[in-house]
Amino acid sequence: MPERIDRDGEVVVPLDEDAALAAIDRLAARQVEAVAIGLLWSCVRPDHELRLAELVTERLPDVPVSVSSRVAPVVGEYERFATTVIDASIARAVASYLGRLDAELTALGFTGRLLVLRTGGGAEPVARTRAAPVNSLRSGPVAGLTAAASIGAALGHERIIATDVGGTSFDVGLVVDGEAQRSGRPLVDRHPLAVPAIEVVSIGTGGGSIAWYDGDLGALRVGPRSAGAAPGPACYGRGGTSPTLTDAAAVLGYVDRLGGDVRLDVAAARAAVGQLCGPLRRTVEQVAEGIVRVATDQLKDLIRRTTIQRGHDPSAFALFAFGGAGPQYAAWYAAGLRVRDVVVPPFAAELSAYGAATGDVVLGAERDLPPTPLAEATRLLDEEFATLDEDAAPGAVRRRAVSLRFPRQPRTISLPVDRWDTPAALAALAAEFRARYERVTGQGTAPPELTVEVVAVRSEQVSAMPPGRLPRPPREPARPQRQRVAWFHDHARECPVYRWTHIGVGQVVAGPAFVESDQSTLVVPPGHTARMDERGCFHLTDGEARAR
Repeated sequence: MPERIDRDGEVVVPLDEDAALAAIDRLAARQVEAVAIGLLWSCVRPDHELRLAELVTERLPDVPVSVSSRVAPVVGEYERFATTVIDASIARAVASYLGRLDAELTALGFTGRLLVLRTGGGAEPVARTRAAPVNSLRSGPVAGLTAAASIGAALGHERIIATDVGGTSFDVGLVVDGEAQRSGRPLVDRHPLAVPAIEVVSIGTGGGSIAWYDGDLGALRVGPRSAGAAPGPACYGRGGTSPTLTDAAAVLGYVDRLGGDVRLDVAAARAAVGQLCGPLRRTVEQVAEGIVRVATDQLKDLIRRTTIQRGHDPSAFALFAFGGAGPQYAAWYAAGLRVRDVVVPPFAAELSAYGAATGDVVLGAERDLPPTPLAEATRLLDEEFATLDEDAAPGAVRRRAVSLRFPRQPRTISLPVDRWDTPAALAALAAEFRARYERVTGQGTAPPELTVEVVAVRSEQVSAMPPGRLPRPPREPARPQRQRVAWFHDHARECPVYRWTHIGVGQVVAGPAFVESDQSTLVVPPGHTARMDERGCFHLTDGEARAR
C-alpha cells in the first residue's frame, strides 16, 4: 500500500488509509487468523505501522496483530519482518494457552505472579509474553542452560558445555566465563530472529528418534524422524512399531521402567529393533548397540561443531548432561572430548524446570545502532541508554551491555558496561573486547590498529529470585536394590541397580551399573565410575581413557 518513511524518519509518502482498509477487508474475506505488519523504516519512526495496527484492530477485533516496531525494533528489515511473521504465527496459540493457564491458576487460588521464560534468559510477566510471544521460543532449553551455569558456578566451573537429551532433540549451549553465550544471529527452522537470544544449538536426535537402514549407503541411520509422544517408542506399549533409540536402550537392558513404576515392553522393543537385523546381518543386541553408537556419535558431532569449530577447546570445559535421556548416554557422547569433568546434576530430567523456577525476572530492551567507532560513542550511548532506561522497576538492578565488532565483520561480542563517559572507560571496554575476541578466534587476531565499533545496546532490569536449593545426599553409602542383565560390548553382564536418592556423599559407583530415579537412569558403562558430591551431582569418569 502507498506509504514511505525514509531512514531519517521523514515521511516521504503519507500512509494511504483507504488503500490500507481495502487490504484489511481482503484479509477479512480470507478469514486470516493473525496479521503481521512490517514497514521498511518503522524501526526509526513507527507511526505508519502503529496506525495500521489500529485499523486492523478496528476491522478485525478478534485477530492478533504483530507489529515489527514493537516485536523487534532493529535495523535489518528481513530479520525484523521474519521475526514479526513468526510472532504472528504463534500469537493465537500462545494467548489461548496462557489464558487457560491463568484462569486455572486463579481458580485454584493462586495469588502470585505468573511469569514466562524468555529465549534471552530469565522470565517476564505474562502480559509481556502475550504482547510478543516470539520472546518465549526455545526458552525451555535456555532455562536448562542457565541452571547448568548456576550449578557449575557452585562447583567452580566457569566454562560449561550444557547438553540436554530429550525425546525428540539434543540441545547444546555454552557457558563461557560464567555467562551463557548469546547468539548473534539466532535461527528458528532456518528463519532469522531479531530478538535477544541465548544460543542453544539443536539436532533432531533424542530418545524417540527412529533408527533405519539406508540402502543407498548400506548403513544404519538414526533420526531425524521421530516416534514422538504418540505413539512413541515401541517399548512404551502405545502402538509404536518403529525402532527408536529408547527401544535400543530397552533391548540392551539400560532402562526397564517409564516414570518410575511403568515397566517397559522389552518384547515389543526387540521386535521393533529386530526389523533391522536382516539388512544389517547382526543380532538384535548388536543392532541395538549400533543404534546407541550411531546416535551418540551424532550427539558428539554437534558438541564438536559447537565448540571446536567455533574456536573453543573442549578440554577447558566441564560437560553437564541432563534431560530425561542425558544421563543414559553421557558416557558415550562425552568420550574422546577430553573435557575436564562430566557432571550429571541432581534432578537431571527436570533441570530446565529448576532453571525456570530459580531464574531471575528480566525486563529488557535492545536497540541496533548505526556502526560507530567506540572511541566516539559517548554521546550516542548516553542518548540510547537514556531512552532504554525510561521505565525503571522499583528494586530492580539495572544491567547494561553493548555489542561490539570489528568493521564489516558479522561476529559481535556483547560486553557488560557500567561507564562510557571517559576515553579511559571506552579504551578499557575496547581492550576487553579484543581479549575476548582472541580467546575465541586465536591469539593475534585482534590487532590494535583495527577500529572497534559499537552496533547495539541492551538494557535490562533484573529482579533476583531466591536461590534454588539442591538436594542433600545421604551421608552413608547405598547398597544395590537389585540386579539387571545388560549388554555392553556384545557381552551380557549382571549389573547392580542403585536408587538415585540413596547414593551417599563421596560414594563411587563402579560400572557396569545403573542409578535410577523416577524420571531418569544414569548408565555407568564398564571401565567408568560415577562419584556423588555434596551437592547431589554425579561426576562420571572414564577410567580406561584416563589411564591411556
